[in-house]
Amino acid sequence: MTDSATDDGELGGYAASMAEIESILASLEDDDVDIDTLASRVERASQLIAHCESRLRSTELSLHTILAQHEAAEPDTAAPNDMDS
Repeated sequence: MTDSATDDGELGGYAASMAEIESILASLEDDDVDIDTLASRVERASQLIAHCESRLRSTELSLHTILAQHEAAEPDTAAPNDMDS
């Protein structure tokens, strides 16, 4: 998979998908869009939105994993050192 979205249905990276969604939205504001073009653009936007949501969920899970590993690797500094007894 490349990092850019193409018109053949391939989904690229998050930034490229968002740019394509914005482009589709801008084209839909044109009052002269025919119904067949409208339907295909809305379908494409739906695919891109689902792709972006998936990328966001995946990134969130990765961040949680990394943070959990980092927290587990830190020494416990909250427990007092009981060497005076």
